[in-house]
Amino acid sequence: MGSQAYEKGNSMSLVGDSSMPQTGGSSLAASPATRPPVNRAKRALRHVFNTLGYALARKDRERFDCPSLPLPSAEMVERAAGYFANTFPISPECGLSEAEIGKRLKDYFWHYPFQFGDFNVEADELHFRGLQGRHYKRYFHIFPALLSLTGGSLSSQTVLEIGCNAGFWTLQARRAGASSVLGLDISAKNVEQASFIRDLIGMDGIEYRVTNAQELSRDAVGEFDVTFFLGVLYHLDKPIEALARLYDVTKRWAVVDTTLARSDVPDGVPILKVEEDEVHEQNVSNRIALVPSKSAVPLLLKHVGFREVFWIQNASKNLPLDYLTGARMTFIAVK
Repeated sequence: MGSQAYEKGNSMSLVGDSSMPQTGGSSLAASPATRPPVNRAKRALRHVFNTLGYALARKDRERFDCPSLPLPSAEMVERAAGYFANTFPISPECGLSEAEIGKRLKDYFWHYPFQFGDFNVEADELHFRGLQGRHYKRYFHIFPALLSLTGGSLSSQTVLEIGCNAGFWTLQARRAGASSVLGLDISAKNVEQASFIRDLIGMDGIEYRVTNAQELSRDAVGEFDVTFFLGVLYHLDKPIEALARLYDVTKRWAVVDTTLARSDVPDGVPILKVEEDEVHEQNVSNRIALVPSKSAVPLLLKHVGFREVFWIQNASKNLPLDYLTGARMTFIAVK
């Protein structure tokens, strides 16, 4: 029998479930006209296993079926290094005294570390600390690969970041040459913080707005050459709806960086794992999240309309542990 049973769990398989409601456009399952006939015995066996809380997966889904991008060249890595900054001089146009700046800096929770003039602002969470720590390493994982697709810069490109937090990635996009950048976040405090940083360092060409990713639309914000969807997907209880909205506002490339659901099923079996999501001042979220597995991410992105999906290889061992272990990955979807 070309199937195998796997352990119980609170994961939802995206494959072979004829009870899943189908939507318009591309489908997560084959259409009735093209779906091969199912042996009655296999159907009955699948029903028994589903009743017991197990799932069946075809053996041909043991492999992860998503191409990787080529490793970026030394030139792209060098270009990315030239654009990067998390240390900035304070703009004389900010209109604030040192005492006022110091007071404002204490008003916020810091997810990303920065240096503003003589003010060293460390990340509040221990594992995010260091100007060359986690987020610095993430930048060199993501940006060289992206620049390899965009010709070495973001010159003349419009960029949108969904879930911008303090604006770290919007600043990098603008420094890489983006003609205009829009950062969105559901938290008004995060948007206030990002706007404060932008004005403090005198960075033009960036706008921030309070917006829920689940309410995003092209009519509301427009369409962008590059969209960033970093650290958002695994917090959502309606990931397909959110990715459909991401597709709607993306003109060319969408960069999706996400924690992945781990399970005993093979890499080729796509699942959405139900998890309780932690809610705090930096994670204004639902309390339930559907966390995608490695294979679910490209499947979902293609389902909402993206033509091609690639994943970014780990180019070095100087990466956060969750990237090295495969617990987190970055994908680039092409419209």
